[in-house]
Amino acid sequence: MKRLLFATAMLIGIATHADAALIASFSQNPSATPTVVATDNGSVTNLSVTNASTSITAGNGAILGTALFSLNASSVDAATTILTAVIQHYAGTFCFTSLNGCTGVNYLSGTFSDAAFGGLGGPGLNVNVNNPPDVLVLTSDVINADQLAAPNTFGLTFANLSPLLHINGTTIAAFTADFSGTASSSAAAVPEPMSIAVLGMGMLGLGLVRRRAT
Repeated sequence: MKRLLFATAMLIGIATHADAALIASFSQNPSATPTVVATDNGSVTNLSVTNASTSITAGNGAILGTALFSLNASSVDAATTILTAVIQHYAGTFCFTSLNGCTGVNYLSGTFSDAAFGGLGGPGLNVNVNNPPDVLVLTSDVINADQLAAPNTFGLTFANLSPLLHINGTTIAAFTADFSGTASSSAAAVPEPMSIAVLGMGMLGLGLVRRRAT
């Protein structure tokens, strides 16, 4: 029961993803091989993307160009399951730049710490960063600093996971995937549809706990 309550609280915590002004949206360019690589040792999972060709567009519709996306993040706690869902927290860095290795023009870069959430046995995984209360620091050579300030959000969607999402030991198991996502700022605390769905999962968990207690 305590485990379910703890997981439910975490789900409700990530359900406050804010409705914000779009800074940029991005998706990987067609590739013969998946660009996201996750590895694990049974207790820690590492997520990495290395110089993946990416189309990045500013929030006003202006095409920033073809960027090279890199990501490095590691899990900072054990994966927690609730019903058919899994959540695990990650911390790391990312960059969209004109040259390999996060060099050249910095279209958008950042450091973050927040949760990854997905359905066990499913083909997708979402990383949602919401500052506040989470850590998200954004920098750019082409976007004004005031547009990057908190409250801000960064969302990554991993699709076409192979193998499907599952747990190895106490952590999300190794996989490969494709990616897309958005960055936003100047947020108002209004739940998005994804957040409402996550909150519903949390409330369902609380309902199950109360039912068992009676």
